[in-house]
Amino acid sequence: MSIIKAFLYTVLAFVFWTTIQLAILLPIKYLIGEPDDFTHLFGITKIVSVVGAFLLIYFFFWKPNFDFKKALKVQNYNPRIYLYLPLIGIGLLLINKPFWDFNKIMEYFQGISTNDNFVSSNNNIALIYSLISTLLIAPIVEELFYRKFLLDRLLEKNKPILAIIVSSICFSIMHIETPNNLTPTFISGIILGIIYFKTKKTGYCIMLHFIVNLIIVTTNNIGISDENWLIGYNFDIYYWLSFGVGIIITVIGMKIITTANTVYN
Repeated sequence: MSIIKAFLYTVLAFVFWTTIQLAILLPIKYLIGEPDDFTHLFGITKIVSVVGAFLLIYFFFWKPNFDFKKALKVQNYNPRIYLYLPLIGIGLLLINKPFWDFNKIMEYFQGISTNDNFVSSNNNIALIYSLISTLLIAPIVEELFYRKFLLDRLLEKNKPILAIIVSSICFSIMHIETPNNLTPTFISGIILGIIYFKTKKTGYCIMLHFIVNLIIVTTNNIGISDENWLIGYNFDIYYWLSFGVGIIITVIGMKIITTANTVYN
């Protein structure tokens, strides 16, 4: 796959995603009327649009020959790798924290108060939809699309480093609705891309994606925002040391994983 094609597929996925949302929401609004409670409507629409967009790509442009029995066999996966995925997940969050905090860091050095105004949601139904979308749908759908589909095809015609970078940019672009998340998703995409390139197993990527999202969701729902977890907004030496620690444990985890995987190739 060419680089241009990879970006076009990403745009197409975004178009499918948006079109499905509009196809659900507009008829309800103009033919039935706006509901009193949007929780179910928005929750279902978000899930259906993401899955629907992927399925359209799957059936019309990908059509892979999946061996699901082989993919689900526990014997094909190295348990040591799963043990170190949480280490990488924590490392990624420490690395990405300054990028999530970028606006707060600017305010801090300008002498502006950086008090966190985050308020967690008490809507249990909305939380259920969020958990389904964030912990189940996103890891599976996004890893299949960006790693199994895009990265695999890019590797056929491009050098590994270029293929991983391009697929990571595409992964980042789809999170453009949260600008402070563009760099973190790019960095995460690089790590996920390397893991996929070294292991050729999407299962590891799905699990790491799940772990990262789980930590963020957990902190969000115990009254701590994803920006303010662990060490808050004290941008002192300890804050930046945590960034360095994140790099170190991520590198160590990646080294162990790529070494451990040689036994299962």
